[in-house]
Amino acid sequence: MNNQVFIQQHFTKSIPEIALLLSKHPELDKEFILSQINGLQKAKKKLPIFFQNKEIVYPSSLSMEQCSSEETAIFKSQLIKGHSLIDLTGGFGVDSYYFSKLFKNVTYLEPNQNLFNVVRTNFNILNASNINCINSTTEDYLKANTQHFDVAYIDPSRRSEHQKVFILEDCVPNIVELKDEIFTMASQILVKTSPILDIKQSLKELKNVSMVWVVSVNNECKEVLYLIHQKATLPPKINTLNILHGGKGVLQAYSFDFETEGSCSPPFSEPLNYLYEPNTSILKAGAFKSIALQYQLHKLASNTHLYTSHELVADFPGRCFEIKNILPYQPKQFKKLGIQKANVSCRNFPETVAQVKKKLHLQDGGKDYLFATSDVNDKPILIVCVKVN
Repeated sequence: MNNQVFIQQHFTKSIPEIALLLSKHPELDKEFILSQINGLQKAKKKLPIFFQNKEIVYPSSLSMEQCSSEETAIFKSQLIKGHSLIDLTGGFGVDSYYFSKLFKNVTYLEPNQNLFNVVRTNFNILNASNINCINSTTEDYLKANTQHFDVAYIDPSRRSEHQKVFILEDCVPNIVELKDEIFTMASQILVKTSPILDIKQSLKELKNVSMVWVVSVNNECKEVLYLIHQKATLPPKINTLNILHGGKGVLQAYSFDFETEGSCSPPFSEPLNYLYEPNTSILKAGAFKSIALQYQLHKLASNTHLYTSHELVADFPGRCFEIKNILPYQPKQFKKLGIQKANVSCRNFPETVAQVKKKLHLQDGGKDYLFATSDVNDKPILIVCVKVN
């Protein structure tokens, strides 16, 4: 048996199970096989086009964790236009690959020699002949480069995988320091950051941002993108997007700006007939007030980011529910409803989901949705709903 035969026979098994099987095959390359099977398992959902090609070689688990998903890479590639693009932080090359489908020339930079070799091999397998691969750091490349690009793309990462990062200046490469130098070779810069970074803080650090996109896939926030133009002076538009159902044309989108968000005052109300929960991109972006005005909704409370209405707003960018019961947070009262299963959420509430489920003797699941939250008078309440969409 060789490495590839073993991989194809066992890639659906768990990693511990595979490690045990490999102990019986000393002739095989254990480290290579484990990285390939880990890559295949992640790529099946995250990178289906890569997964379908049996020749693709996968890198370390960290590179697989950090790379873009197919949905987000395709989305990014459609945001910007031009003939030439440089990916200053190439990684596993997913973004470079999808940029290469819309740009005539793409330059891929990666300082890690092993990862660079893997990705260059994969680009050949994928027939991405318009990608020029360079084994270099961003800083070294900037010192020697004489070429001009329409777009520079950069995805700074934390300096250590064990370090929590909350500001861009703590990331590598340091885009805040390098921005002016990058502008000597590119007309615009597209920056990708982790959702953990605060958007307003990143705007202060980057300056000259003309557009922001907060991107979620199936209601999980994946990344925040900043488009920088050297002469941009106006406050940027904040675009929130939630790609649903595997990216097959279903997109929840909402746009706003922080100036409008800060100046508007939505009305408040007790829960009415319908309840609305914004998607994670909207919550991450902080569009807590403008979303209510845009869709003519009432907010439950200042710090309760749930909304309500008499009539159904079917196109709301988030989850919609029909309210069945509203009651105070009292287990004896809740028991009278006879609900034993529910999907529980806590919003602006003093207890956790686990504590609420334990106190109300609830199991997970079923058709009922229970929101434990606070009303306009800061009183804890329970809202029992059924999902509309």
